[in-house]
Amino acid sequence: MKYIIPIILICVIVLYFFLPAQKEKDASAEIETVLNNLVSSGQRKDINVVMEYFSPDYKDSSGRNYSDVRTMIQNAFNRFDTIEGGYSNLIVSTTEDHNGDTRTLADMDIWISGTRNEEVYKLLGARNKPENFNIGFESLMLGGWKILSIEETN
Repeated sequence: MKYIIPIILICVIVLYFFLPAQKEKDASAEIETVLNNLVSSGQRKDINVVMEYFSPDYKDSSGRNYSDVRTMIQNAFNRFDTIEGGYSNLIVSTTEDHNGDTRTLADMDIWISGTRNEEVYKLLGARNKPENFNIGFESLMLGGWKILSIEETN
């Protein structure tokens, strides 16, 4: 019984080092799935599911962290009767720095609107004029992706 925990730890370490690295093509398809799920859970105004796609380590250049993003999204859900959104022109790229650390970025155009009392409000861009963003993702060891940062590209 006392050997179970060390055996599990060794298995996890072995899996980490011997699982093949994700291919950029796979990353693109998986990130697109994440984005589609994020859009649909946002339209349902399901804060818990939306936040599952954000890393607890989230940090952007404005200094916002996971908690700040959760509060912003929850406020929008509370303020509007419905939320709609979408993205286009998705380009996913993975780069490696001189330390061997990889960074996966998704460049895309985004729009989000909210409706209150049948009046539509632009929250981010517009359907016919979206705004461009870079979203940093981290790949989870056992599969899946989490958002690390969101930066407007202007």
